[in-house]
Amino acid sequence: MRITTSMMNETAKRTGIPINQNSLLSYINQEESSGNSLLDALGKNTGADGAWSQDYKKLEKAAENLGSYAEKLAVSGEDSFYDKMRAGEETPEVYDTVGDLVEAYNDTVRRLEQSSGALNTYYRQMLEQTAQQNKDALEKVGITINKDGTLAVDTEKLKAASADDLEAVFGAESTFTTRTGFIAGRVSDNARAGMESIAGQYSASGDLVSQVTSKYNFRS
Repeated sequence: MRITTSMMNETAKRTGIPINQNSLLSYINQEESSGNSLLDALGKNTGADGAWSQDYKKLEKAAENLGSYAEKLAVSGEDSFYDKMRAGEETPEVYDTVGDLVEAYNDTVRRLEQSSGALNTYYRQMLEQTAQQNKDALEKVGITINKDGTLAVDTEKLKAASADDLEAVFGAESTFTTRTGFIAGRVSDNARAGMESIAGQYSASGDLVSQVTSKYNFRS
């Protein structure tokens, strides 16, 4: 069973990610009070040059990779890495996929840190918080959190981890994988919206805010 958008949304609700318009706007208002107005950031981005567009493009790609690897790991049943391991099959691809996920996670976190705007700051904080909340489970399979919020992999410890421990942190019921995949999708959406604003497809920053925040209202 593959992870689905509805599963990610439900997990997001359980784990405290604001996914409706009002809660997201509350965060934005808090940022505005500290001088980090989303409208100001988008207004600046609208007039940015090609370098901004390339930054958005790289961020979108990093986030898409992160979501893809999270989805690949979040599979249950006979097609999952974990059941194959329990059946005694050789599954070296699970270690490669975990390594790819960590690399994509680090790339996304670094690019978010280098990007301006309240939403990018918010998404980076959510990714880092997700890792911190799963710190013990991650360490059990050889993944530690660096001081800058990125992740590091002890390959030997990862390969020595049991199928149960790997599934606990990366499987379909994993808060880490599901929440990370959810956030990655939102990062990708926001980066794409930034590129579109630069291309002149939005006449005003207010239109872009409406486009981004509308993604969080799953009740409609």
